[in-house]
Amino acid sequence: MRVCCDRHLTRYARALLLLVAVALVSGCSSIRLVYSNLDRAVVWRTTDYVDLNRAQRQWLRQEARVYLHWHRYEQLPQWASLLGELEAGVNDGTTFELEDIKRFEDRAQELIEEMTRQALPAAVDLMAGFSDEQVAGLARALAESNEDLNADYEGLPEDEQRAVWRQKTRDGLDRWIGRLTPEQEQILEAVSLKIEPDNREWVGFRKLWQADLIAALDQRDQLDAFEERIYELMLHRERWHTERYSEISIAHQAIYRRFAVDLLNSLDAGQRRRLASRVGGLVRDFEILAAANRSAPAPAGPAPGA
Repeated sequence: MRVCCDRHLTRYARALLLLVAVALVSGCSSIRLVYSNLDRAVVWRTTDYVDLNRAQRQWLRQEARVYLHWHRYEQLPQWASLLGELEAGVNDGTTFELEDIKRFEDRAQELIEEMTRQALPAAVDLMAGFSDEQVAGLARALAESNEDLNADYEGLPEDEQRAVWRQKTRDGLDRWIGRLTPEQEQILEAVSLKIEPDNREWVGFRKLWQADLIAALDQRDQLDAFEERIYELMLHRERWHTERYSEISIAHQAIYRRFAVDLLNSLDAGQRRRLASRVGGLVRDFEILAAANRSAPAPAGPAPGA
């Protein structure tokens, strides 16, 4: 019963999405500043999981600059275009349909997959040079992170889990559209009753995926096979879904799409203005970032070992 999905992207893509998400929550005006410091954030986020040496950190930061230059000029215009369509629909009072939400999701997923593919060669290069101690440290860090993932829901009865989910969702929506109307509270209540708590299944899936990641790293000296396995892990994570988790995920996807349609179509005039302004701020920031004239940074070369 998570508010947002966990994505096993490469460190670059995950850090990028994380920092952009922080900017979105804190206010659109800060996103350009956040984006300009993402090379540092990528290193910071990676070292939460792996104890990199100085040479590895320097290499990663330079490769992050190369990656972010590509993202700025290749992807930000596409994100701006996609979000611009949403802004226009909200501004025009469009009646949204399920097909609109699916089209938006599908395009966003295409962009995220492209982000992942672009980052994978450097990620494989870095991980291939990990020491046994770094791999063991990564395994410990992943296990520790799993313990925190279900903290808000573990041990709670289902009705209390639903209440927690409603409050988290309400808090997120408040930043984008303002206070919910009584009708929207009813929509939120109805959705929470349809959603099946899935955190246990989600954590179980993560553990399976992480075990295979560590197993792949244990064979990193066989570079061709290692690269193939990492690509599979990063690009086809659904292959590690249990049958039960797959069933729940498919059901939830349909529920969330319906929720998005019902919520968008229930917005009053003030909420539409607020949402359009928020989304429009992102569009303009992305366009400004993409229009900046910056030279491409030099690749860092082969990754150093531990």
